Amino acid sequence: MNVTIIDDEPPAITLLSAYIQRTKFMELHSTFTDPVEALTIYNSPAPPRLTFLDIEMPGMNGLDFARLITLKTQIIITSSFRDYGPEAFELSAVDYLVKPFSYERFLDAIKKVPGDTKPPAPAGFFFVRTETKGKYVQVMIGDIIFFESDDNIVHITTSADRITAMNKLPEIQNWLPANQFSRVHRSYVVNLAQVQAVEKGQIYLKNGKVVPIGRQYKEPFMADLQKLTIKGRP
Repeated sequence: MNVTIIDDEPPAITLLSAYIQRTKFMELHSTFTDPVEALTIYNSPAPPRLTFLDIEMPGMNGLDFARLITLKTQIIITSSFRDYGPEAFELSAVDYLVKPFSYERFLDAIKKVPGDTKPPAPAGFFFVRTETKGKYVQVMIGDIIFFESDDNIVHITTSADRITAMNKLPEIQNWLPANQFSRVHRSYVVNLAQVQAVEKGQIYLKNGKVVPIGRQYKEPFMADLQKLTIKGRP
């Protein structure tokens, strides 16, 4: 299991690195004291499977950073403060470790990391629980245009329908191919195949919907867009 540590406190990185070294099935991928510098590895073809992420750091709050990378990696929050627990689990963090924590508590958190967070690639669909008790609806991934989060529910707009799923956005994101969908705002994930144009901080989708690009999501979204852009003369 490849692991990255993002923490502005060098002693915290040293301790976690030692814990990872003691654990045979784990390998330290990289460490960062600045979350902004870490963004590039999550846009690579092989991002770390697990990230230990501090919350209160200069430059970017860890929770804001978690919203950018939640589709690419599993996250365990490490913090000296207990107050951020609800926000962390809203982002589907695997666990929340309060510093200082023991090796035993570290292992307990690692056991919660899912063995396989995505469905088999050939499936091409998933099911969601709807507002109607006992009713489940199939969603074809290729038909999705965009997702809109509304607290603890997600509205899924497809080419034929609008489905309300009783899920949080990160839960659904785990089922999506990362090279096809991009989170562009705290409330929106778009299907890149449905993007008609991007201009002045807004995304124009093929169905006529205009989606804003959040400031903190702009850099990773533009990186995703560049991967699909034909490179011409400067």
